[in-house]
Amino acid sequence: MEGVDPAEALQRFETWLVEVLPAGQPLIFVGFNAPFDWMFVNDYFHRFLGHNPFGHAAIDIKSFYMGLAIIPWTETTMQFLGRRYLSQPALIHHALRDALDQGQIFGKLLLEAAGQPDDPLP
Repeated sequence: MEGVDPAEALQRFETWLVEVLPAGQPLIFVGFNAPFDWMFVNDYFHRFLGHNPFGHAAIDIKSFYMGLAIIPWTETTMQFLGRRYLSQPALIHHALRDALDQGQIFGKLLLEAAGQPDDPLP
């Protein structure tokens, strides 16, 4: 077995979340296909810590982009967003790299939503 015991890993994760969360801000799970990823994160937090620090607060990047760009759901895949917002191939299925890619995409989407795009929406 490689890696850290799940209970220890999740406790470290929760500790890190609390440390980096600005005071007075809510903790919100953000993911590319958040319903899918949240389900596993929720299960593991409940199974190993007895609670989920995210609660039921989640933002789905695909849905956010769909509403922002006013496009059909079929154009919210990583094939479309990765090509538009990342400088390297997306979703290599390495957890840390995938999380960093998702963070980069969402950061750029937030800038666009605030009217500060690097690359304006079509």
